[in-house]
Amino acid sequence: MVRRTKDEALATREALLDAAERVFCASGVTSATLGDVASAAGVTRGAVYWHFRDKGELFGAMCSRATLPLQSRLEQAADGDGDDAIATLHAVSVQAMREIALNPRTRAVLDILLCKSERLPQPADGAPQIDEMDRQCANALERIIVRAIVQGHLSADTDSHLAAHLLQTFFHGVIQHWLMHPEAFDLNTAAPAMVDTMIAGLVAAPPRRGTGEGPGSPCVRDET
Repeated sequence: MVRRTKDEALATREALLDAAERVFCASGVTSATLGDVASAAGVTRGAVYWHFRDKGELFGAMCSRATLPLQSRLEQAADGDGDDAIATLHAVSVQAMREIALNPRTRAVLDILLCKSERLPQPADGAPQIDEMDRQCANALERIIVRAIVQGHLSADTDSHLAAHLLQTFFHGVIQHWLMHPEAFDLNTAAPAMVDTMIAGLVAAPPRRGTGEGPGSPCVRDET
């Protein structure tokens, strides 16, 4: 009986997250209510509050479920000290783009995040969790770039902090544009060429320390 109750609770939580994806995608984050999510999941509003404190916590859990696999792969790539940094950056970037193109859940949640998400009023705000994920991704990218500098793939005076944020901005821009205009190109097919262009630009003309706002040496910032 205890096991069944636990399984039922997990099933209800998953149903709520599935419903949140549908409701937030259709109505936007700010306009949607927990009652809307409960109705879409076929449960009571009280069931929502059993699992989530407020809309912000539900929003954060929905985002984490879809994006954590991408983030975990990036963290693993950043920790691969013996790997060719540029090849690693290429592989993880292509893999992420193809995951977004082919995985309906990942695509739906990023569509909500990048195209249909408005900041929620405090304190019911999922934005801090999303900001933290962005920070962690930028930090992981910077670790890969620092490795590329050490390996001689990038010039020694490369501003690793700025380069990481430029790569993150490129990635966000491509994904957001494709989500808004999926008919423009096939993201799955185009991913390698797009990443080639991104990396070629980084290698040919990386941002240099002293030319923009960034750290004084090619090391990962501690932003805690």
